[in-house]
Amino acid sequence: MSGARFRMERLSFCLLLSACSWGWAPGGAAKPKGQGYPHMNSIRIDGDITLGGLFPVHGRGAEGKACGELKKEKGIHRLEAMLFALDRINNDPELLPNITLGARILDTCSRDTHALEQSLTFVQALIEKDSTEVRCVSGGPPIITKPERVVGVIGASGSSVSIMVANILRLFKIPQISYASTAPDLSDNSRYDFFSRVVPSDTYQAQAMVDIVKALKWNYVSTLASEGSYGESGVEAFIQKSREDGEWISLRKEEKRMGWREVSGWIPWAELR
Repeated sequence: MSGARFRMERLSFCLLLSACSWGWAPGGAAKPKGQGYPHMNSIRIDGDITLGGLFPVHGRGAEGKACGELKKEKGIHRLEAMLFALDRINNDPELLPNITLGARILDTCSRDTHALEQSLTFVQALIEKDSTEVRCVSGGPPIITKPERVVGVIGASGSSVSIMVANILRLFKIPQISYASTAPDLSDNSRYDFFSRVVPSDTYQAQAMVDIVKALKWNYVSTLASEGSYGESGVEAFIQKSREDGEWISLRKEEKRMGWREVSGWIPWAELR
């Protein structure tokens, strides 16, 4: 089988699996299944070792809905990358012989509070439940089936989502590795000691921005950042780097519009000389 054909068939399988598991609606929005289905947007793959996954398959919902439109590049494509990696590892007899990797993958819907609620799935197996006073009709003790134990979590995408999830995973000492969260706050090992990432911090982006401003000899700076830990922390890192260099006067005016924090205008910000 050629590589192109394999990828197409693999992608088709993923989309079919996702359509069944995520409950997609024809319009592209999440299709609620009502109460009693806390894992409406999830994929479960059985294995000897289970990894958790957090991906923004859907965007933020509107009008009280948790999930919105599908996100192909930042959601579906990254989900497919994890499924592809699991297949490659499980099909390689030399990497993990006699061990199969499983997964429980959840949709964050690009919202930190929704991701936190979904992530409780990852710690359920570690929470001890007192069933001493629970008895069956016959008088015998109940048989309680615990969910699979997650040994590590891949995700999330947005920094604000990763921060929210990291706060609960660290309590149960579950490692977390993000593929896209770049907020400088996540570099604090005293607060996020079980968090790691495969992308550099925004601190490096901030330094690059400062270098560009210096090279072009700009005296005033106007920034635009998304609302949340990613954007706001990135701007603060830029502020800090500019103060360390002390080469110009930076100005800002903050205005909140439609989920964006616009920083513009020529209002005195910090006099550095």
